[in-house]
Amino acid sequence: MLMAFLFMMAALGLVWHSARDGTLVRVATDAAAHQASGGAVPWLQDLLGF
Repeated sequence: MLMAFLFMMAALGLVWHSARDGTLVRVATDAAAHQASGGAVPWLQDLLGF
């Protein structure tokens, strides 16, 4: 139980650092820019995937 908690804290720390450095925003904008240039079919596939 303690190990699971420590791993969870370590994972949250990694997410925190990547959010602070702007890595998460860069990855999201790269993915959005890649998807936006694909046209209507990839957009619909993405929409229906949710």
